[in-house]
Order: sequence, then structure tokens, then C-alpha cells
Amino acid sequence: MKRTLYHLHLLTSSLRIVGDAIESVALPWSLLEGTGSLVSIGGFALFTHLPWVILPPILGRTLDRTTKKVRLAFLALILQALLAVLIVPLSSNVWAFYLIVSGISALDILHRYYGFSLVASITLDESELQGLNATLATVGNAVSLIAFPLAGLLAYGFGIRAMLFDAALLIPGALTLVPYLNVEVGREKTDEGLPGEPLGVNRRFVIGIITSVLLFNFALGSFRIFVFASLRELAEGKVLYGLLQSLTTAGSLVAVVGLAYLARRRLAGLKRPLVAGMLLQSLALLIVGVPALIALFPAVFLVGFGGELLNVSFDSLMQRYIPLESLGKARGVFDALVTLVIPLSQILFAWLVERGTTVLNASLLAAFIAFLASLLFVSMLGCMTKD
Repeated sequence: MKRTLYHLHLLTSSLRIVGDAIESVALPWSLLEGTGSLVSIGGFALFTHLPWVILPPILGRTLDRTTKKVRLAFLALILQALLAVLIVPLSSNVWAFYLIVSGISALDILHRYYGFSLVASITLDESELQGLNATLATVGNAVSLIAFPLAGLLAYGFGIRAMLFDAALLIPGALTLVPYLNVEVGREKTDEGLPGEPLGVNRRFVIGIITSVLLFNFALGSFRIFVFASLRELAEGKVLYGLLQSLTTAGSLVAVVGLAYLARRRLAGLKRPLVAGMLLQSLALLIVGVPALIALFPAVFLVGFGGELLNVSFDSLMQRYIPLESLGKARGVFDALVTLVIPLSQILFAWLVERGTTVLNASLLAAFIAFLASLLFVSMLGCMTKD
């Protein structure tokens, strides 16, 4: 039954990715055309990210406290569809627009956390977890390659009314969950008749892992600033930035396809892909500071490649070692912290560059922090209970 729910989650996540693409293109452009102000785009970014700072621990705890998690996923999809329709007539009211955008973002969190908990309930085997998460990421990246050009066409042809296509995708996705609304999502019992539990780890281990990843994300958050600093003087900078974004997605796709293959062969554990992802992204921070435009291409590919290795494996790590009853809350706290860390990093490194620090020196500093975080992470992995 849970395998069926997983396959349905692949479907609904794909629909959500297309919807996210439509929202990320149609909504800010509609706002800009309606207000003529770039400040309104800043407001859009604020109200999109604000739920990720405030709500993840709350929504994660809500998900933890119910075994009938499918109902929350169904509710999230239905309400998102309703908000997608509602924003069309209310788009001229800026504050109503912002509130609806926040609502859509909050419901997206709930749907993602449902999938995160669902995968954790299926298995505790490391290779299986890697395979399930890698497959989900593979589908997501593949859909993204198609979704964003499609979203651009829809936004160009229909403007804010493109959100109706978003709703038209979400409602059928929600309806596929109707037969499973009463299904309980929990860990199966083992042969001994006891609930399957993650291996025991102490609080020091959990805090150390989260600290190292947050420190690493702080360093990596600077990467975008370095790319913009290298492109801002070029007339064709926008075109190159779009190309670089596609190359990042390509790197992500290659990584998760490879990880999914290794997981099927039972060759993908948790530790090696995690460490490899961190080291590759640290290397990318070194390369991006090189004062040559060509250096950006391998740097962004490595960021995408290493990032997916890290993200997928870290998801599997949390699912493997944190009890299902507190998994949503733990993930929520972590996501809220990560959301705060990244803009802080970008502000700091942007300030350093604007104050005269060369991009090369700033990237060396970021790479040093990333390597330091990687060493801390490896030391904490050494404390992990072995199978």
C-alpha cells in the first residue's frame, strides 16, 4: 500500500513542480506589470520565503502527530488549487496577492513533508532509502527541465490566468489520493513484533550533524553572489545566467540518476555520497572565484551534481536515524534554520565584495568554511552507530 502511495507521490510531486514553475514565472511578472516597481518583487520574495522561516516546525509537528498523513497531503493539494484560482481575480490587490502567495508556499511545505515522512515509513534500509529519494529527485529534475520553458510560454500567453493551469493540474493530483485518505502511514512491525525503529543515536550526534550542514550551507550560500559578480558587467549576462542554471539542473540530474542506479545495485550507502557531495561543492566554491568566465561552467555543474548527492543522502540520513514520530518537526526546524542561513551568507559575502574584497579571495574564504564544515561532518559520521 505504501509503495502505491509512493508512486502517487511521484505523480503529485511532478504536478507540483509544474505548478511551482508556473507560479515562479507568472506571479512575479504579473506583479511587476501591475505595479511597475521592482520593490514589489522583493515583497514577493519575502512573502514566498517567510512561511519557510516560520511554519516548517509547526507543519512538521502537525504531520508527526497524525498517522493519517494522506489526508494532509490531499488537503494541501486542494487548498493550493483553490488559492491558485483565487489569486487571478485578486491579483490587482497587492496585499491580498502577497497573502495568497504565502498560503501557497505554506501548503507546498506540507506536501513536501508528507512525501518525506512517507519515504521514511517504507524502509530503514540505507540503499532502499537512497533509491527512493534518488528516484524522486530524478523525476523532479527531469520534469523541471520541461516545466520552466512551458511555464514561460503559459505566462507569456495567458499572464496571471496561467495560474488556472496550475489549479487544473493540482485537483486531479489530489483526487488520486481520495481512495487512501484513511490509510495510516507508520513504520511496519519487525519480525520480532516490535515497531521498526531507527538505530539509536545520541543528541550530540544529531546536533553535530545539523551544525555542520548549516555551516556548510552558509558557505555555499555565497556561490550565487560570486556568479552574479562575474556576470554583472557582461551585456549577455542574463543569457549566460540562464544557461548556467540549466547546467546546474543537468548536474543534479546526472547525480541522481547515478545514485538511483547505485542504490538498485545496493552500492549506495549514506556516508560516501554525503561526503562526496560536500567535497564537490566545496571544490566548486574554489573554482567559481577564478577570474575567468569559463570557470563558471564546471563550477555550476559541480554545485548541481554535488548538491543532489548531498540533499538526497541527507534526506535518507534523517529518515534513517530520526524516529518517524519526530521526523517532521526535526526537518521543520532544520529547514527554518537553512532558510535563514542562506540570505545571511549572501548579504555578508555581497558586502565583502562591494567593500573591495576580490571574488577570488571571498570564494577562498567560503571554500575554507565549507571544507571545515565537511571535516566536522565526517567526524560526526565517525560517531554513528554501525550496522
